[in-house]
Amino acid sequence: MQTVIITGAAGGMGAAIAHAFAQEGHDLILCDLNAAPLADLAKVLEGRATIDIVAGDVTAADYPARIVAALGARKIGALVHAAGVSPSMADGNRVFAINFIATTRLVEKLLPHMAPGGAAILIASNSGQIIARPLFDNALKKVINGGSSLILKLMLRNSRMAYPMSKRAVQLYAKAMSPAFGKVGARIVSLSPGIIDTSMGRLEQRAGPEMDKMIAVTPLGRMGEPREIASVVVFLASPGASYINGTDILVDGGTVAGIEAVGGPLKL
Repeated sequence: MQTVIITGAAGGMGAAIAHAFAQEGHDLILCDLNAAPLADLAKVLEGRATIDIVAGDVTAADYPARIVAALGARKIGALVHAAGVSPSMADGNRVFAINFIATTRLVEKLLPHMAPGGAAILIASNSGQIIARPLFDNALKKVINGGSSLILKLMLRNSRMAYPMSKRAVQLYAKAMSPAFGKVGARIVSLSPGIIDTSMGRLEQRAGPEMDKMIAVTPLGRMGEPREIASVVVFLASPGASYINGTDILVDGGTVAGIEAVGGPLKL
């Protein structure tokens, strides 16, 4: 079994993903901000997988190198990047730094260590698809290519706009990086959950009426569960998904479709 790296492993989705991969017997490198929750998770998974822990701030310049050190001579079968923050957790610049800038640094550092047939799965959000427009996409592509964008700087003044912009950037980045992954025989995709029943999802639900409005127009009529994201992640990392590359996988119970059906987000 190859090594699976999971960032944000102590969160609701991250922990569910760790359980799913441990069930398959993979070696795990669990990453998150604080060591104590990671140690608790490792104890629960003990006996099902060989586990290493890397605690620290994902935005720190040396954090990817610390993961590489924990990896050693092993190859990465799957990188699942679930670390991130929601609009209520930080200001706009910090949201973008954690959700996108740290993603690029991590992916590019770990790319040379990917196993042939391996996959990077970047957890984005359906909010990225909701705001997808040529104006925003062109601005984000400039940033992805090392430039700057006045439009993005303006959007980062508000964490509730910075969040979907950061997640749209992840979706576009996965597409842009697919040729580089293909050269080493690996794949990269983004996975965009809808509203998931985690502590982060409940925090945003309490922050305002928007989440309840989105649930109301979701065809399945409910939040998703972390295990429903984990099962898709495991599939995307498996040989069964060997021809899925450079795209976004929407796992949101139909929320984006429901929003479009009522005339767009301004009609909620």
